[in-house]
Amino acid sequence: MDSLTQRYLVLVGLIVIASVGFGIANENFYSLANIGILLRSIAVLFLVSMGMTFIMLTGGIDLSVGSNVAFAGGVGVIALTATDSAALGFVAAILAGMAIGAINGVFIGRLRLSAFMVTLATFALARGLALVIYDADSINVSNAAFLWLGGQSWGSLPVVIPFVALVFVALSVLLYRAPFGRDVYAAGSNFNTAFVLGRMPQRTLVWVYVLSGALAGLSAIITVGRVSSGQPWTGLYLEFDAITAVILGGTSLFGGRGRLLGTILGVLLYGIIINGLVLTGTNPYLQSLIKGLILLGVVLLDTLVQRRKAQ
Repeated sequence: MDSLTQRYLVLVGLIVIASVGFGIANENFYSLANIGILLRSIAVLFLVSMGMTFIMLTGGIDLSVGSNVAFAGGVGVIALTATDSAALGFVAAILAGMAIGAINGVFIGRLRLSAFMVTLATFALARGLALVIYDADSINVSNAAFLWLGGQSWGSLPVVIPFVALVFVALSVLLYRAPFGRDVYAAGSNFNTAFVLGRMPQRTLVWVYVLSGALAGLSAIITVGRVSSGQPWTGLYLEFDAITAVILGGTSLFGGRGRLLGTILGVLLYGIIINGLVLTGTNPYLQSLIKGLILLGVVLLDTLVQRRKAQ
């Protein structure tokens, strides 16, 4: 049994323990209403975390994804308002997200600048653009078609969950069955070797960040649908949550190791913990402390695993 399989079994065990513990602490944890809230709340985290997985497999990081969700949502809402077309609003949001991703990809992949510094810059750029677009205020949205993906449910099942499952399947095929996936792993394992072997790792990095941007655009559409409005502060700290969930799921900070299944398990465990803390009335400041401790713990664990492998 390899280390990733062991990691996944541990995650499944922790998910069961956390679910039982919060179910005992608050009987409403298992209610259909709360399960619907939980699934809807982590749908966006699922999407951005899958994009973050591709990025971290290449040894990179994206600090701009939360700001990108706000920016893409603003562009989508403005396009919707101007044209009254949900389809054009969808396209505008996704293209806006991809544009920020392309900026990241070109500077990181082609110009070989630091992923941390580039995405820190676009973190500020995208948030600033979102504030300008919204004029620092929310914009109400009433178009039923635009709100459908983020707000509609089939009984107690939010429609966004089957949609996220389809995205997961599509990205799994891309990562494990397509040449692009092999290029992603190669770029993260050894960039220079991948270059020598003719795998074009610079181009791979550009497309990985564009993919993350597209998923941020989809997340923006879902977010607007959830709250029936576009808001400039959407996605605040979302990059923090995504990075935590991805590392928790076994994807290495150093690139070249990890799978989307681990990310899904990491997001689910992280979402259950946060939902349980809210449901049990835990102090919001204490919630932030717990989030920080979780991230610190998984980074420490990943570093120790890498050092042990290097010995």
